[in-house]
Amino acid sequence: MFWKKKKEPKKLSREELLAQAKANASKARAEIGDETLQKIAAAMQKKEQSATEQAKNKIKAMDQNKVADHLKTMIEDK
Repeated sequence: MFWKKKKEPKKLSREELLAQAKANASKARAEIGDETLQKIAAAMQKKEQSATEQAKNKIKAMDQNKVADHLKTMIEDK
């Protein structure tokens, strides 16, 4: 049998990874366009400010055991 050893990818340093990420981001920004990016950012910000997202954040901040108890009682009441 002929087995090929898998070559391990070269591990990049932190600085090389950051440089690569910045290059990828600038390339994507150039392809997408600033106007589209601004629209996406506005949509994301609007979503974060929605009542549903605010409620989710409040629930995440609450004591998880207390939330679980409330959900159990709601289910039992049905």
